[in-house]
Amino acid sequence: MDVQVAKELAREKLSDERYYHTECVAAKAKQLALQFGEDVNKALIAGYLHDIAKEFEKADLLQMLEASDIIEHDNLLDCPSVWHGHAAAVYLKREFGIDEEIASAICYHTTARANMSLLEKIVFLADCISDDREYEYLDEIKDILTTESVSNDNFLDEALLFTIRKQIERLTKQNRQIHYDSIKAYNYLALLLNK
Repeated sequence: MDVQVAKELAREKLSDERYYHTECVAAKAKQLALQFGEDVNKALIAGYLHDIAKEFEKADLLQMLEASDIIEHDNLLDCPSVWHGHAAAVYLKREFGIDEEIASAICYHTTARANMSLLEKIVFLADCISDDREYEYLDEIKDILTTESVSNDNFLDEALLFTIRKQIERLTKQNRQIHYDSIKAYNYLALLLNK
């Protein structure tokens, strides 16, 4: 799949509002890919397709997940807000034979996970800091990604750890379930950066 096909598929499957978000994420993914040396085309494709299943019916998402055996992993059933990423990866691999690396970045764009690839990190952060987002901590994430004063060369990992921590704080304040992958990602990054 090339970038234009991904863009057209997103335009076909998504509402105007969701498609606008997708364009913002793709643009931010491209920017981060250029900054951190990732394949720009893969970042753009993942950016355009990360929410491709967001507007699917919940029953359809669940059916896709059950058919792929993903549903048996960790506490996915308890966290329906992240189903669309996992289902999108299944859908895109099955229907379009999408690259495994791109599928994985799409799969984990809401939860993150331990030991993420560069592309996974970029898509996760692009979704969090795209220009249509309004989280109160956005400027802090952007500062981490651009500052020269970070404690080491791990700009991306510092931004990831901060973002995941803020997401966990937000979810706990709302008494919402936290997917195990997010907790594992936080613990992995905290250990890595505090060595």
